[in-house]
Amino acid sequence: MQELQIRRQILNAAAKRFADYGYGKTTVAEIAADCGMSSGNVYRYFESKEAIAIAGVEAKMEEKSATCETATDEAAPAIEQLRQYLLARLRFTHSLTCGSTHLHEVVQLITDRHRDLIDRYDERAIAWLAGIIERGIGRGEFRSQDARQSAGSIFVATLAFCIPLFMQEPLDLLETRLDRLVELLYAGLKA
Repeated sequence: MQELQIRRQILNAAAKRFADYGYGKTTVAEIAADCGMSSGNVYRYFESKEAIAIAGVEAKMEEKSATCETATDEAAPAIEQLRQYLLARLRFTHSLTCGSTHLHEVVQLITDRHRDLIDRYDERAIAWLAGIIERGIGRGEFRSQDARQSAGSIFVATLAFCIPLFMQEPLDLLETRLDRLVELLYAGLKA
């Protein structure tokens, strides 16, 4: 197997263990056994269990960002782009958290010890939202405003729709709530 495939195999095994048993109760030896390799071999690719968790979270955050950005049709009206992006973010987070009772442990680890990782992806989301707002202003769909500031406010206003802790309710209910919020945001953004 190539190095990238082995790393992916380790990350997948760890993600399953973390979801099923929790970060605290998972050992590198168990992850290694799930991959059919020794702990020593796992340590060739990752220096610690925490490094595995960080790499896994980073991969998921990259996937989430790419999914949301790809869902945004830049030719659509700006409010529809905003809706597309936010719905993709909600759906990705909801699907990631469904059936995982221990995800909060990894989220807590990253929040407590690796906030820079979260900040980097939050910044990417805000920049993307600012781009949507700038397009809306340029097309006359949104009033003139500081796109970056508005994007930051929208990001904060929609956090409940992208944090695993808040994904306990059915997706259709969360989508309805988000759609109502997008309509409220539109009232504040439109020209």
